[in-house]
Amino acid sequence: MSGERVVGLGLCTPVGTTAEMTLASMRAGLARFAETSVRDGAGQPVRASRLSTLDPTSTRTERMIELGRAALDGLRQRIEALPGRAPLYLGLPEPGLGAEIAREPLLSALARRDPAARAGARGAFELAGAYEAGRAGFFEALSAAIEDLRAGRAGPLAVVGAVDSLCDAGSLAALSAARLHLGAENRDGRIPGEAAGFVVLARPGAAATMGLDALGVVLGVALGAEPAPFASRVPSAADGLTGVFRALRGDAAAGARRVDEVMSCQPGDSFWATELSRAYLRNAALMPEPLALSAAGEWLGDAGAGAAPVMLAAALQRRRRRALPPGQAPRALVYGSADGAPGRGGRVGACVVEGAVAARGREER
Repeated sequence: MSGERVVGLGLCTPVGTTAEMTLASMRAGLARFAETSVRDGAGQPVRASRLSTLDPTSTRTERMIELGRAALDGLRQRIEALPGRAPLYLGLPEPGLGAEIAREPLLSALARRDPAARAGARGAFELAGAYEAGRAGFFEALSAAIEDLRAGRAGPLAVVGAVDSLCDAGSLAALSAARLHLGAENRDGRIPGEAAGFVVLARPGAAATMGLDALGVVLGVALGAEPAPFASRVPSAADGLTGVFRALRGDAAAGARRVDEVMSCQPGDSFWATELSRAYLRNAALMPEPLALSAAGEWLGDAGAGAAPVMLAAALQRRRRRALPPGQAPRALVYGSADGAPGRGGRVGACVVEGAVAARGREER
């Protein structure tokens, strides 16, 4: 069975500035939700999940740069052996939600587009694509990276990630004005968050050739669109998510057996619970029975585009929930749905990943 190997992780979140710290905090059930200086329409402080070491007055772009750099630094040793720059596929926030982003300074900072990098410095990145699709952005980046790896356009390794922040004052004020935040004005709202995460992908066989241990394997990725997304303010029909799950169910590798857990990148609004329940029932053959679900909102609040790589990393590190045959590792379904825009739909993405036990066993096949 083929599948791209995950050979490196880098994370930076409010509950940990490294992958190890973040995943340990998530296993312990830790969260960092705190009041901010921004007041909502009821005069109450808007709560957020934000990294305490960042200046509260920093802009959304500045926060994203700091989060992204910290996450990328965590995997730099994986790419230092490459002769040139590693291709970087980056998921970004969708337009219209939160404060405006200074796109070019952000991309330049994360891709290290400076004279040293252009001269071929090791440990630098070459931006291969940016995907402004919110919570689905990472999956679009992942799909593009896998396509390029298989076509030989990306070399032996590719770096895939996403970054977002909704914790700057401008974004908090915008979410409050739209009454999207959890508070007295919306008991079914969300807690704004932030996160950055990156994975290093290797072609099948390349990890062993380069002496890199595989943390897991990506068995399949599917993309879709929701014609009536959250921003449309109509009840969820879950057509987009249903189609994405159906595509994975029909994939020879990803749908070969049930997953052991579903990892959601969504916040806590009830809209997303309805979306998942409908898509789940229409694709029961792929789903765990009974349903085992973990949601990013439990630890990160609404981390937007940044939630997906964190949840993928958590999926690879999860303990088994049930007995499995020898040599088999747990499988997880990771998915994300963007808020979208009225009349324009919303992007949806998902992938099926498997842990390190099976990944190591397949390196020689």
